[in-house]
Amino acid sequence: MNKNDFGKKITVLSIIVVMMLFTSSAISAELTIYTEDTPNSHFKDKDGQIKGYVYELVLEMQKKMGDATPIQMVPWARGYNLATTKPNIALFSTTFTEERRNLFKWVGPVYESTWVLFAKAGSGIKVNSLEDAKALKSIGAYRDDVREQYLKGQGFTNLDSVTSDDLNLKKLVGGRLDVWISGSDEAPLVAEKLNIPMDSIEPVFKMMSTGLFIAFNKDTPDDIVKIWAKAYEDVKADGTMATIYKKWNMDVPTYQIPPAP
Repeated sequence: MNKNDFGKKITVLSIIVVMMLFTSSAISAELTIYTEDTPNSHFKDKDGQIKGYVYELVLEMQKKMGDATPIQMVPWARGYNLATTKPNIALFSTTFTEERRNLFKWVGPVYESTWVLFAKAGSGIKVNSLEDAKALKSIGAYRDDVREQYLKGQGFTNLDSVTSDDLNLKKLVGGRLDVWISGSDEAPLVAEKLNIPMDSIEPVFKMMSTGLFIAFNKDTPDDIVKIWAKAYEDVKADGTMATIYKKWNMDVPTYQIPPAP
């Protein structure tokens, strides 16, 4: 190799390194990342450390990008408000709905969820439709959660909304709610966390299934979102995502955002 060839290689490598550093610093400088405390997917352990399979997935995506933006855990209502009102905000895990389609730019899915109404075991409550649910005295909901938003949009006026799903389950088994709306995969985790036997409640109505994503405020530059989308596809393609999810006994989600109506 002559000096000119060597010099050219050094120049090319220098350009690549600079571009990588620029990309990483651009993401870090512009983006703020929020998540919430949700059992199994992203939560704080007894030492205050964030863990969970979606959290691990996001960290691996950041590694692919060379990004070190810190992930901040905040109450859902605060994170959602910021993600809908401030540019360059990412929030996970955010449920896709038609009502939210144009509020965010979406990367994922990171998992899937089926919405279920749970009643206290032995209550005798039966729900066969949304109209049946509207006739109930009280439905426990998580404030500003997508399920609460959906029920409000359907004209429900019997929602008893709180800032913690833990409280919803406590109120349900204590006889202070008719039903609680949660996810089929989330409710058992909340019950486990509170040491409440899962057989103390029972599903009475399955509403729908949907996917959850990393949601970016709609004014976040497309270039940033594309970098994240590429990182997602990379960790999915190379098996990293499957490895993480298998460790947590979760399936890799297959949900696809439906075409716009």
